[in-house]
Amino acid sequence: MRIYRAGKDFDYIPKYGLITKSMLIINEKKVVRDLTKKNVRAAFEEALKK
Repeated sequence: MRIYRAGKDFDYIPKYGLITKSMLIINEKKVVRDLTKKNVRAAFEEALKK
């Protein structure tokens, strides 16, 4: 798991493109751009099922 912060982290650009808001990437596959508790929890539950 890695949280990329817009304006602070730049190593994501070649892989995911330019972003303007923070995003969460799980297993380099699932991207969560709306970082609410509900969305993050749902993304983790889905990743753990696989």
